[in-house]
Amino acid sequence: MIIGLGPGPTRHLTAAAREALCRCRGGLYFRTARHPAARLCHDRGIRFISLERLFRRSAHPGRSARAAGRILLTALEQHPYVGYAVPGGPPGTELTALYLKKQAPRRGHRVRTIPGVGPRPAGGSSPLGKLERIMTALRSSRGCAWDRQQTHLSLRSCLIEEAYEVVAAIERADPAALEEELGDLLLQVVFHSEIAREKGRFDLEKVINGISTKLIRRHPHVFGAERAATEAQAVGRWERIKEQERNAVGRAAIQVDPGLPALLRAYKIQQRAAGLGFDWPSLEGAVAKLREEAAELKDAYRRGDPGKIEEEFGDLLFAAVNVARFMKVNPELALGKASRKFLDRFAYIAAQVSRRNRPFSSYSLEQLDHWWEEAKKYQGKNS
Repeated sequence: MIIGLGPGPTRHLTAAAREALCRCRGGLYFRTARHPAARLCHDRGIRFISLERLFRRSAHPGRSARAAGRILLTALEQHPYVGYAVPGGPPGTELTALYLKKQAPRRGHRVRTIPGVGPRPAGGSSPLGKLERIMTALRSSRGCAWDRQQTHLSLRSCLIEEAYEVVAAIERADPAALEEELGDLLLQVVFHSEIAREKGRFDLEKVINGISTKLIRRHPHVFGAERAATEAQAVGRWERIKEQERNAVGRAAIQVDPGLPALLRAYKIQQRAAGLGFDWPSLEGAVAKLREEAAELKDAYRRGDPGKIEEEFGDLLFAAVNVARFMKVNPELALGKASRKFLDRFAYIAAQVSRRNRPFSSYSLEQLDHWWEEAKKYQGKNS
């Protein structure tokens, strides 16, 4: 294993690098014993050999790298795991590492590279760089206990909540709230990128470069020689390129993230199926299917079969999502808007009840419904 140690302090050691250092006991070699990680290993009783003498004041770096590489290849014949620990981030470009990656496979050995934490990009003085530094500090040993304990899994609900709060701010047409909520959502991107950076997987720079490359690749009519005169042509070309990308990596014809909310996932599944030609020719077919599913749900309810009722209700929702797609309505957003509208109107009813100092149970449905209608009129005047 070629182990990246990061730029200096041991707090920059990734979890994968720490595990590798422990795993290679007896076959651990350091490029230099002056790196703080070497002192950490010494303090914890992990034996290692320093190859620093081969490189010190050498006039022939390539010759020194080959000499170190031969020592490591010999060690591979004696130990099940051999680690070569290198200062810095991506260790695959160090001369000895390059020698090993070329020679070890010829002798039947597999070389695994464990990237270390690289230096921050030069743009670290930008606002985004400032946010990165803040997150790094929060996750450090001197930072915040809560931030330090978070993982990709533990932050899932935060990411979903922040995305929905952005949508709510947009629908309220509230620029100040939108500015704040976009910042909260950006924090989630930086948070997840920092967790991945600590583990040596990727960092925010790779995230940004990845989406930049994807946007350029999927817009050949903007960044290339192709042309798209209409929105429909641009969307069609985008979908064709996505389909080519899925085919290139052997993905299924329809593959939608199972972690999406059910309504949004159904919407995307139907979009993908329609893109492959499996679709109603017109809205009328989708509406007829919706009526058919409603009738089947009523029939299942009359029979009193709980399992069938659930199944038919799911079919009804799926058919309703298809109708929404034909009408160019996102069902997730539509249902969210309907829920917020209900809450606003119900808040009006609750205010009327509270004003009279009597419990809800003391009012008839007719009286509550009267206030509901008042709330609708009030909303209509203020919308």
